[in-house]
Amino acid sequence: MFSNFIRVAFRIFFRDRFQTLINIFGLAIGLTFSIIIFLYAHKQFSYDRFHRNADRIYRIAVNGKIADNYFNHAVTPAPLAKTAAREITGIESAVRVARFGAWLIRYKDIRFNEDNLIFADSSFFDIFSFPLLKGNADDVLKKPNSIVISQETALRYFGTEDPLGKMLRIENDSTYYEVTGIMHNIPENSHMHFDMVGALSTFDEMLRESRFISHFLYTYMLIKPGTTTGELKTNLDGIVSKYVIPDYNNFLKINNSNLAETQAKYNYIPQPLKDIHLRSDYTSEFEPSGKILYIYLFMALAIAILVLACMNFISLVTARSIVRAKEVGIRKIVGSERSKLVNQFLLESSLLAFLAMALALLLTELSLPLFNKYIGLHLSLRQLLNPAGLSLIAALVLGIGLISGLYPALVLSSFSPLAFIRNRFYQETDKGHFRSLLTYFQLFIAVGTISMTLIISGQFHFLIHKKRGYNTRDIVVIRRPDGLGKKLEEYKKQILEHPGVLAVTNTNSAMGGNFARMPYVLEGSSTEKNYSANTLFVSYGFDATYETNMYSGRFFDRSNPEDSSACVINETLANMLGISEPVGKYMKQLSPYHHKDGNFKIIGVVSDFHFETLENPIRPLVMILMPGNMEGYLSVRLTPDRQDSTIQYMNQVWDNFTTAYPFVYYNLDKDRRSRYEAVNQTKKIFLLLSLVAILLAGLGLYALFSFIFSRRQREIGIQKAMGVSNSSLLTQRAGQVAAMVLIASVFAWIGAYFLAVAWFKDYAYHINLNVFYFLASTAVVLLFSLATAYYHAFLSTRIDPGTALKYE
Repeated sequence: MFSNFIRVAFRIFFRDRFQTLINIFGLAIGLTFSIIIFLYAHKQFSYDRFHRNADRIYRIAVNGKIADNYFNHAVTPAPLAKTAAREITGIESAVRVARFGAWLIRYKDIRFNEDNLIFADSSFFDIFSFPLLKGNADDVLKKPNSIVISQETALRYFGTEDPLGKMLRIENDSTYYEVTGIMHNIPENSHMHFDMVGALSTFDEMLRESRFISHFLYTYMLIKPGTTTGELKTNLDGIVSKYVIPDYNNFLKINNSNLAETQAKYNYIPQPLKDIHLRSDYTSEFEPSGKILYIYLFMALAIAILVLACMNFISLVTARSIVRAKEVGIRKIVGSERSKLVNQFLLESSLLAFLAMALALLLTELSLPLFNKYIGLHLSLRQLLNPAGLSLIAALVLGIGLISGLYPALVLSSFSPLAFIRNRFYQETDKGHFRSLLTYFQLFIAVGTISMTLIISGQFHFLIHKKRGYNTRDIVVIRRPDGLGKKLEEYKKQILEHPGVLAVTNTNSAMGGNFARMPYVLEGSSTEKNYSANTLFVSYGFDATYETNMYSGRFFDRSNPEDSSACVINETLANMLGISEPVGKYMKQLSPYHHKDGNFKIIGVVSDFHFETLENPIRPLVMILMPGNMEGYLSVRLTPDRQDSTIQYMNQVWDNFTTAYPFVYYNLDKDRRSRYEAVNQTKKIFLLLSLVAILLAGLGLYALFSFIFSRRQREIGIQKAMGVSNSSLLTQRAGQVAAMVLIASVFAWIGAYFLAVAWFKDYAYHINLNVFYFLASTAVVLLFSLATAYYHAFLSTRIDPGTALKYE
């Protein structure tokens, strides 16, 4: 009996092969996209969960306000970890992690500038589960000048040699680090990525001098089982009262009562390790984090797409089952039992669902490499090869198959054969209201996703092309000019002789990167009234290289020796100071180390420019003339033509001055674009969402019109017999579709508007929403919908009135 059901099902599939292919393909497309999005969400939610003690690991962040200095850092002071481990009983262990920038590392003739070198306390591999291939987790970082490297790094420096015990030369001096361990390459789903870990104890002398007011280390704590986050927070508040506030009082030369009057606050925030990647909004993150809002949004849309695909499938199956009403009636007349009809319909729908899922898994496997390249991820279908994933796949197949088969199985099999034979079944079944609501919802999703795609694309274009207040075109940035030592000025002079080089300057921070923030006090003001400002060390030629504009005063002048103790501020800081003419005034920089305090005369105010990314508003900036050759960046403005040959020349000159440090550079415009890759990734995902939503909306309209067409053949036949023209039928159907699209669009516009407004909160600068984004999305959906409607209207025009009116 079961084999007979199978034969009948495939016979029907083959007879209605076009309809069958549409059913399977439509469901498979929805399933494919939903699977990919769920793989993406699974990857995002899996961050840092591979650590065996992930539930008990917390990173400590800092949030507060002291005087006029606001801070919200992921970095903390050096004394915190040891102080907390000593005084808080609920802490099992603590570790500090530091990243001090790029390092020149050499082994024999092999040399690289390494950005991914971090330093950590000896407890690093006890707290975190980064597996070691060689070495003991308890002692690989115990001794100063010891280092653990990854598999990939070991291969890069040592090839087939055993790295253990080998010595890596750090920088261009006599400092060597011994390789004490080899670790696995860091997993992609880790919130911090690195290739090397050095012993932080190497810098013990520097760390001992550090104070609670200086934030530059990441602090992680492993709490004991049973310790709550609230208890940890309360104990950390005690450390603030006991150590931090007195240190600030001493630094700012104020007392506790005055500090209270300024409404100062300072908080250590315990942040669960598993929340860092998606739920962190602190500055100075180890690397750019994700946004939980995006993940929830993508998952909600993926679920909506999946539901729509399933409902389309069910709608198409049931619409087709009505066409088979006479077949059911005849089978009942010849004695077919209701249970057999039920089993037949359930089997057919389950087979279609199984074939659609099989096709979806095949399409997912084939499309994942392209999707990974398109989005910049490494997703794999193997993420579903576990009991939970396989159970979800099986549940989807059975659920879709059973639900889509229930309608024809239970409803059709319950009617009398006479109703089928006389075509009265059409008057007794549903009127298609649910199908219409489903189609409205599909059009709503399609218009909404296209609107968001256009808005996000507009924002990405805005972020890339918005004027920064300085010229980023034709600038290349050379890494580590400090490697030239005292020869830097000679190098700059020599490359300026090339006709392809227009200007050159060196800075300690790169445009769009991180800037150190320091407190400053205006002359004559109390230290309680200090201002936190980003500080940038620059050399002569910065204004010519970046083509900034002076608001008032002047920039640094090589012919003026007094400029070594001068500064240039931006408009934002000038406005914050509240004085009409800041040029000529003095500002004192407050340093955590008192002997480094300095007075700087303001010689100019530069017009505001976006030295950070556009997520941030323009903040106060102080530019100070660079003392000597600091580690940082050398920016070179080139002529637009023959840039490759100019860069080659600069490389040759570099090699003439030093063979120790490699010549490494990047294009500033490309770097600026890369800083908004998260926005670009979001845009790409929404573009895919839009394509799938349009396709499903088209299939939804196809299903709706199939249902209407099957129920209204007699009505259409009567209209044609009464003289209604084909063009009138086409116009009637187009009007119905246009009304549906416009009604759905109104609600989609409202939803997209509020979603965009919420998204824009992450950006200090964003586009203005205008009607184009909404009308364009409606136009796209309307054109696609009219094409679908026209197909069915065309079928209506081919109905023979005589055939349609002949019954019984």
